[in-house]
Amino acid sequence: MPAREAAFRAVVAALKERKKTVAVVEATCGGLISSSIMGVEGSSAVYYGGTVAYNTRRCKPLLLDDDALHASLVEPAIAPRADGESAGDYYKRTKAHWTARTAVAYCEAMGTDYAVAEGGAAGPTFRPDGLDRGFSALAVAARDGDGGVGVVRTALVESPHAKRGANMELFATAAARELLGAVTAGEGLDRKVELRTDGAAVDARRASGDARFVVCARGRMLFASETALALLTRGEADGFGDSGAAVFLGEAGGRPLFALEAARSLDDARFVDARTQAPFLDATENEVALCAAALTTWRRSNGFCAKCGGATALTMAGHCAKCVACGSVSFPRTDPAVIVAVSSLDNSKILLARSPRHPPGMFTTLAGFVEAGETFEKAVAREVHEESGAVVSDVAYLKSQPWPFPSRR
Repeated sequence: MPAREAAFRAVVAALKERKKTVAVVEATCGGLISSSIMGVEGSSAVYYGGTVAYNTRRCKPLLLDDDALHASLVEPAIAPRADGESAGDYYKRTKAHWTARTAVAYCEAMGTDYAVAEGGAAGPTFRPDGLDRGFSALAVAARDGDGGVGVVRTALVESPHAKRGANMELFATAAARELLGAVTAGEGLDRKVELRTDGAAVDARRASGDARFVVCARGRMLFASETALALLTRGEADGFGDSGAAVFLGEAGGRPLFALEAARSLDDARFVDARTQAPFLDATENEVALCAAALTTWRRSNGFCAKCGGATALTMAGHCAKCVACGSVSFPRTDPAVIVAVSSLDNSKILLARSPRHPPGMFTTLAGFVEAGETFEKAVAREVHEESGAVVSDVAYLKSQPWPFPSRR
């Protein structure tokens, strides 16, 4: 499933589940955001429409026929260009100003719960000097509990190239993710760190009828469907192992959540590779899946003390391993990694590779683990050269994401 399609499916599902609505205004994506929403079955329940303000000089009727809103696009009233600020950077600032203002205006005028505004430059023709790569300024406005409207999320997405079609795809996908983040804000996994030292409280939650268990099996995870985790009751989880030994993840949607490593080898098609399937979950279940994968993998690999070799026992609801012999403690490790899109010097091609573990026909961007004392930039150059022989000349950071999978399963 393409990333854009998966992202908009998650957006529509989240809006429908919460009975919320959205409007969209695009100035660079050419309607791709709107068409992506409308391409999802059932989106008519959540999408109120919007507009594509493509020809900025002539689009006033499309911008609520509002003089001030249109003026903020063509002649934005922001602080003048600062000393040392390039024309390109100033242009980006004007677009950020306009998208924030427009998102609020559309949310108010159309009576929706959310509105997304997008504007920037896709390429290959750019007006300001010094702007030679695509970018998009994104803003999401939302209605609060008192009926007021304000901007809740903004993002500046910068592309490494000026390929219009690819940039439109990039920016539309980013818009979906920003909207999904706004819709699900505050609804993710509450890790309840304060409960980890309260064994009685954790046990009470484990015994609760509301408790749900995620089952892992050496890097695979039990799914209910392609886009949903299997969240089992304690009785159901006991069919896979000892639920009393399950790790406490926290709470989501008012339910206590635990992660259980299956006690035996399972030949069950419902267990799928968490690396490839987790991105198709909604934001909350994605976080739950990554947390469960990290903790169960760490526990499976750290049954003995690194100092004396003694057996370890889990404490802090499964988030700490204590040696029963010498008392040393250890915590879940984090393996920093990089994933990189390597483009040709003219930005016309991207380098893909194929791993032996991938199914036939699957190619991916290059990735690898950061070594001790190594910067992310050096790790990018080293991993790319090791895996492909290519030499990287320029590294640009985009954003971070959780990566719970270690170098060995």
